[in-house]
Amino acid sequence: MLHFNKYLFGALALAFSFVSCSDDSPGTEPPAPEPSSFAVWAQLGSWPNTNYYLMGVNSLTEGSFKLEGNGIDVTTILNNSVITKGGFYYFYNTTEGKFGKYKIENGKVTVVKEFPFTHLLSLAGHTWIDDNTLAMIGGVPGAKAVNYAIINTTAMTVTRTGTVSGLPAAPDSHPLYRVGGDIQYKDGKIFFSVINYNGSDFTLYKQLNTMALSYPDFVVTKVSTDTRTAGLGNTSGYYATSFVDEAGDMYFLTSWNGILAGGENSKKSIYRIKKGSDVLDPTYYMDVEAEIGFIAASGLLMNLGNGKAIIKYQTTADSNTAKTRFSIINLATGKEIRKLTEVPDAATSERNVYVEAGKAYIAALSGTGTDYIWIYDSATDKVTRGLQLEGGYTSFSRIDKLQ
Repeated sequence: MLHFNKYLFGALALAFSFVSCSDDSPGTEPPAPEPSSFAVWAQLGSWPNTNYYLMGVNSLTEGSFKLEGNGIDVTTILNNSVITKGGFYYFYNTTEGKFGKYKIENGKVTVVKEFPFTHLLSLAGHTWIDDNTLAMIGGVPGAKAVNYAIINTTAMTVTRTGTVSGLPAAPDSHPLYRVGGDIQYKDGKIFFSVINYNGSDFTLYKQLNTMALSYPDFVVTKVSTDTRTAGLGNTSGYYATSFVDEAGDMYFLTSWNGILAGGENSKKSIYRIKKGSDVLDPTYYMDVEAEIGFIAASGLLMNLGNGKAIIKYQTTADSNTAKTRFSIINLATGKEIRKLTEVPDAATSERNVYVEAGKAYIAALSGTGTDYIWIYDSATDKVTRGLQLEGGYTSFSRIDKLQ
C-alpha cells in the first residue's frame, strides 16, 4: 500500500509526462515530449482497488525507467483488456456501455471516438479481418448463445452485429455456453471454440467444440470435438492464447479451465488447425503439463517465428501463490525445446510479453524493486537483459508497440 500511495502521488503531481524534461529558459515554451515507441503497463494495487499506468519508453533493450514522473494513470479511461492496432487502443467499457478508440500522445490518453455499445455481455475474443475491420465475440445474459460484432475501426462504426447461428447442441446436464479468446480469421473463415457448463455448480462438460464459421454472417459450417479437455483460450484482451503462423496454421492454448463433473481438473492443452482445414488436426495434441513438467499459466502462447513459440507456465499448481517462468516449444512437433532459465521467477501477470521479429521481450516482476525486460532471440536461442524498470509494482500486465 505504501508503494501504491507513493507512485500515485508522484504520477499525479508530475502531470503524467512520458519523459522527464530539464528546466526551460524563461520565456520559452517547453519542448513537446518525444513520442514513445512502446508502452509498458504497470498495475498498482489489487482488484478492485487497482490503478493502471502506462509507462512510455523508447527502447526495450537498454536504459532505465521508473514510474514516478513518467507514468500516465489510465484507470478512468482504459484497463489492460485493451485491443491494440496501428498505434491505437480500442476498448470495450462494459460498465459504461461504450466502445472507444484512443491514442497516447503528448503524455496523455486522447479520445479519438467513442460510441454506445452493449451488444456483448463481455468481450471474450477478438480477431482482425484486415487493418480496418475488427471482429469480436462474447457471451449473452443467460449464457444460452454467443453474440458477435464487426466494427470498422477507421470510421468507428458498427458494420454488423448478431448472434452466432448453428452452435453445437448443449447437453442437458450442462446447458450453458462459455466462449473464449481462441478466435482467429483463417482461410476466409472465423474459428473459435465453445464449452458447456452447469449453472448450478459450474462444472464443465468434458468436451471441446471447435468451430469453423462463415464470415461475415457467423454461421457455423463445421464442428470438431475433443474430449481430452474442456478448456478455452483466455479472454483475448487480457491474454494471448492463439495465432496463425507463417504457414497459415492456427494454434491455440486451452488455458482457461475449470472443474469437470466428478471433481477432475481439465487439462491445459495446445491444438492445431492446418491451413485449408476446418477441423482440429487429429495428428496434433500437446498436453502442456506432460510435455514441460508444469501447468500452463493463464493465457500466454505466442508465435516467435523460426518454428518456435513461447509459453508461460506456473512453478506450482496453486495459481494464487505460483511464480511464472517461460518455455520455448517446437511448433511443428509440439515438443519442448528448452526452458528460459535465464529469466528469473516472476509474479503472475497477464500479457507481459511482446513479440517482434523473432524476439520475445519479457517483463518479469521479481518483487525486489528492480526489474528488467528480458529478451529471447529465437534465431540465436540466447537471452539478454534489456531495459531496467525501477519501482514496486503489483504486476506488469502488457507491453505494446505505440509507433
